Amino acid sequence: MPKIIIFDLDGTLYKSPEIAKHFADAAYHALSKLKNIEVEEAQRLIEEKREELKKECGSPVPYTLTLKTFGLPIERWHEENVAYFDPRDYLKKDERLKQSLGKLKEHYRLAILTNNNTIQTERILEALGLEDLFEKIFTYNSFKLLKPDPQFFQRAAENMGVEPEECCFVGDRYNVDLNPAKGLGMQIYEVKGPEDIYHLPDQLCTSLPEMKNRE
Repeated sequence: MPKIIIFDLDGTLYKSPEIAKHFADAAYHALSKLKNIEVEEAQRLIEEKREELKKECGSPVPYTLTLKTFGLPIERWHEENVAYFDPRDYLKKDERLKQSLGKLKEHYRLAILTNNNTIQTERILEALGLEDLFEKIFTYNSFKLLKPDPQFFQRAAENMGVEPEECCFVGDRYNVDLNPAKGLGMQIYEVKGPEDIYHLPDQLCTSLPEMKNRE
């Protein structure tokens, strides 16, 4: 059994079409400023690149990783999306998720590992009512690393004083969240959103369900 459960944030602890749209719009505006082009042209370039990367990876690629291919510094992208919108305007407290995580916390240490920045992560957790449940919150700002870089996962485990094999990673994207964690020896658990986490405490009472081999 693991000692620590590490959660992805976006798409795992919440689902929000409004926030997804604002992240996309913020990305278009960020590239527009970087390249000094119209927002519509930036949108076209980004979505064409995302489609290209999706074919290479087999699954959708987040905007953060897409913008990186255009040479946009990650710090600048985070400054742009922090200024562009506030997730607290689109989220509400998830009491059922809070209860489920609270039950997990009775038996496991909990952490978050996300490519998002610290400001947006704190805003999201505040809106969901989850700000006091996690022992550690690892964002891009923690180590200047991004998933799927295995070093991000490794550094998080080291920071918490455990081996990767003593962790379980919970996420919604296999290539970005789960495959790198699995490669380090972490147990992995795939979800499609917070509804799947509602049942996690009951499932862990018997044994940790590991994902079937998808390789």
